Amino acid sequence: MLKVLQRLRSSDAGMSLLEVLVAMMIFAIVSLGVLQTLTTVLAITRDNRARVVATNLAAQEVDLARDAGDVFTLFDDTYTKTLNGDVFTVSRSTAWVPSSNADATCGSGGGTLQYKRINIAVTWPNMRAGTEAVQFDTLLAPNDRINDPDLGTILVSVIGGSGEGSEGVSVTATPASPSEGAQSLATSPAPTDSDGCTFILKVAPGNYNVGVSRSGYITDDGQTSSPSQLTQVVAGTASSVSFNYDDAASFDASFIAASAPADVEISRNMDLSFLSSYGVHTESSTSSSLTRSVDLFPWRSGYVGIAGTYTPKPEDPDSTAEYCASPNPALWPEEEIAGVTYRSPDPTPVAANPGGSVDMVVPMGLVDVSSLAGTRIRATSTDPVLGSGDPGCTESVRLNFRTLNSSTQNIALPYGTWEIEQRIGSSWVPVGLGDILSPIIGPTETVAGIVTVDPRVAS
Repeated sequence: MLKVLQRLRSSDAGMSLLEVLVAMMIFAIVSLGVLQTLTTVLAITRDNRARVVATNLAAQEVDLARDAGDVFTLFDDTYTKTLNGDVFTVSRSTAWVPSSNADATCGSGGGTLQYKRINIAVTWPNMRAGTEAVQFDTLLAPNDRINDPDLGTILVSVIGGSGEGSEGVSVTATPASPSEGAQSLATSPAPTDSDGCTFILKVAPGNYNVGVSRSGYITDDGQTSSPSQLTQVVAGTASSVSFNYDDAASFDASFIAASAPADVEISRNMDLSFLSSYGVHTESSTSSSLTRSVDLFPWRSGYVGIAGTYTPKPEDPDSTAEYCASPNPALWPEEEIAGVTYRSPDPTPVAANPGGSVDMVVPMGLVDVSSLAGTRIRATSTDPVLGSGDPGCTESVRLNFRTLNSSTQNIALPYGTWEIEQRIGSSWVPVGLGDILSPIIGPTETVAGIVTVDPRVAS
């Protein structure tokens, strides 16, 4: 640089283009450094200002929590507040701390309730990377004594299909049989709060039936009447009871596609299985209607409708428990026949909001049966045909159909291997090969009155 200046003083030729570019480069580098420094300073200043405001909000929320008249009415909460152009999110989380010194929700025990832990967290937009939310913690003790060394506590939790608490559910606790010292409560328990919790305090030790009820609600196992659970109360401790209970959702199931033949018959005693992330729920029926409406617990993940009795195969290969895996299309293996790949369509779970309704199509197989008019037909699950790909059904499932009105009839069957028989006189006779025309869906084999209804289609 010094040589450049000396050259400028000793020459009237001015600066060359190269020297101008070098000078501009140096100026740009210095300017960028200054700009970056100013930007960082401004960001730190803004973040510090926002952090001061967030600290004041957190301290204010702690004061409000301490001023609460009853810690039992102090729940989790989240709200926003705009100050100085920033939108701050204030989150309050609460948890009871029992004598075991571990956080206890209303769905878990762990000793007598001692105090409530309150955590306040405040966040805001454009927080600097790596910085954490402003957090305050405090402990609140009830104004009155809630424990008695000679008595116990029952913590009741009611959870909805979304995983959040069900508010406003009525709760009862009555002496069971044998009562083992249990006594009727002097006052009725409060309904569940916004967290789905209620606390039954100072309960005489013994056995209690704890029940919940609310009009239109259903349990995860399909119980619509007031469900109850047995719990034992021990002096000086807290026992917990948890329910999955929410406003029932209606699933309107339709069997067979709209393009199916008009004379399709369906078994009047065919089960309808609903598969969710939490297991299988089975609904029985005495109707031969092609539509059914079933009330179910509104799991957010939804259900897959399966025609027939679906019982998962035991994971233990040595288990002797019966199962019926055939009706579930997802369990049929992919297969290639004559260069064509057959696979089951991927099922899409159907979900409904609590108290709402949703349509659901439940696929089945169709079989054209040529029989004597006025005779009855039945189908019985049987061992899979060798090489059919049927995952199997060890349970004995028999489906009964109404008396046929014509010599040729379409009957709907769940996926699997079936022996089809017709009643002639007082005897049941297998339907011959010539009487089973063809299943409409998927590759199949027929052997002496036995038909494989296969969910796989060419892809």
